[in-house]
Amino acid sequence: MSTDPLDIKFMQRFPKNLISNVTYFVLHIAIGLMLVPFFLDTLGTAAYGLIPLATSLTGYVTLIIDSLNTSISRFLTIDLQRADVKRANETFNTALFGTLGIILLLIPIALAAAWYAPVFFNIGDQSKTDVFLLFALIFGSMLIRTWSSSFMVTLFAYNRLDLRNYVNCVYLFMQLIMVVTLFLYLGPSLVLVGLSYAVAAVATLVISFVLSKRTCPFLKISPASFVRSRLKEIGGMSSWVLINSVGLLLNTQVALIVVNKLFGEVAGTEYSLAAVWSTLLINIAALVTNLFTPMTYSYYAKQDREGLIHFTSMTIKVIGLFMALPISLVCIFSPQLLTIWVGEEFAHLAPLVWICVAPVILQIMVSCISPITVAYNRVRSLVFLTLPMGFLNLILALLLPYIFNIGMYGVALAGLITLFLRYGVINPLFIASVIQIPVFTYLKKMLYGIGGLLVISVVGIALLSVVTISTLPTIILIGGGIAAAYLLFVLNIVLHPEEREIIRSCLPRVCQKKIPSWIL
Repeated sequence: MSTDPLDIKFMQRFPKNLISNVTYFVLHIAIGLMLVPFFLDTLGTAAYGLIPLATSLTGYVTLIIDSLNTSISRFLTIDLQRADVKRANETFNTALFGTLGIILLLIPIALAAAWYAPVFFNIGDQSKTDVFLLFALIFGSMLIRTWSSSFMVTLFAYNRLDLRNYVNCVYLFMQLIMVVTLFLYLGPSLVLVGLSYAVAAVATLVISFVLSKRTCPFLKISPASFVRSRLKEIGGMSSWVLINSVGLLLNTQVALIVVNKLFGEVAGTEYSLAAVWSTLLINIAALVTNLFTPMTYSYYAKQDREGLIHFTSMTIKVIGLFMALPISLVCIFSPQLLTIWVGEEFAHLAPLVWICVAPVILQIMVSCISPITVAYNRVRSLVFLTLPMGFLNLILALLLPYIFNIGMYGVALAGLITLFLRYGVINPLFIASVIQIPVFTYLKKMLYGIGGLLVISVVGIALLSVVTISTLPTIILIGGGIAAAYLLFVLNIVLHPEEREIIRSCLPRVCQKKIPSWIL
């Protein structure tokens, strides 16, 4: 059986996907900020501390699930792009029932972990039964969400990332409404928190199933379509994606642990104040770069190598130029931002902010082309090149602080070195070799973002040497001036007319009508 090749309508759906990404990002932060004081007021400090503890433990399993979803999305998107419905049904059902099998295996492990949670963790005067049920229900909600992701990959394959995001928004709203309603009628309880997570997960499972059926009606749930050889393909790629993610964690997340262990909790807090900016900027960039993945898979499925090269080269250039602006502004105004945010006594961490934040321009630009390794099924080869960088980062983080006697700055320097090697050398050279183009092709495009970062930084430092900036309005005024001048220069001089036209077409129609042609 076959159908017409899938048209993901990248340009038409880009504005909706971007708006939904931003909506979910903002809601996630806003609801999180609202629930923290609510829980503190109703449950108390000691009881509240158990909630993020339980949710953080699910993050390790989520890492496995994300690697599975990456692999499933790749195979299903390619099957649909090639109009191979039989193979698409095999991929869908193999993933669906394979994931279900993993979930069934994890249930006793999750229950055991929840059972021992009151013993392993310090729970104060909280009821052991309440703590067990909190952990069990949150773990259960994670497993339910895991299975619902098997239906969400269909939305990804059709580039309906807006629907995926709205499902996630429903999950957040359901959590909020359920927990507030249950607390008002039944009183504050850790068990009710867990129950709100579980109910929200069930609701999103139902919605994901319905949307999947409406989006792709010819994908049928059928155990007969489960193919073991397909499971081996999906599982094989998933395992390498997982290992690659672990290597990335060693590159990015190990620093806080090392600083805490070597220099104490105060240094750990100070380091986190600098590192949080890099995480924030990466997440902001991901609102856009994540939208490129379906298009990368689409080019591969159609065997349109030239289109893929043109598309990815443009995205690196454009994203690098635009993200250079917020990255450099955070670095330039780091003393003022730290003073306004947490107090003048932390302004001395500005050099640490530069070391942690400036290099992320490389990671962000490479994220535009990273899906190529998945599309071409070359993640395994990349892992052998990048995983050693994670271990090198750990070794340097332990050695540099003592070799140069620079404390936690040595840990940050280790991260800078290994991040540069991974994203400034290995990844772009390897990915270029995967699609058989000159190895420096992507590195040359990355120079635009690096150049933008350097230019803005030099201008900003020069301005700070003659202008005193100490208040938020002044930062906004000076930063806005720098941003306006830089964007006008980039849009009218650096970018080609074709690139400006593509950017304009990706904006919502309201923005297209409002923005004058002399700007974009």
